[in-house]
Amino acid sequence: MTTLPRRAVVSGDAAFAIGLRIGDVWHTWEDNPADGVADRLWIAGTDGTSWAAVDHDGGEDDRFAVHQYGPRRLWEEVEEAHRWWTGNGSPGPDRFGLTVGPEGHRAWLDDPSDAWPLR
Repeated sequence: MTTLPRRAVVSGDAAFAIGLRIGDVWHTWEDNPADGVADRLWIAGTDGTSWAAVDHDGGEDDRFAVHQYGPRRLWEEVEEAHRWWTGNGSPGPDRFGLTVGPEGHRAWLDDPSDAWPLR
């Protein structure tokens, strides 16, 4: 179960930051996928080995059922990246940078010395 609002992580500045932090994923929405589920957010790795489904029952409850599969725990990665983003003041894209070099591509927030590799 999660209380993290599903739509908040796949739109706006949060989606940009989360995408940089976890990389190599895509998402889509499914309406009425099963009995008792009003809509479902799918997040999957581009390599096809891991996925997460976050279900909303259509009610007013702020808790959502999470199902995950594969070696990556994608929803846990999303939650961790969202905590990182909010813990850093919910920055917009203008505070991020990208360094490209022989060692690969690295993203950073505010300071290139605190960079992480892109997937």
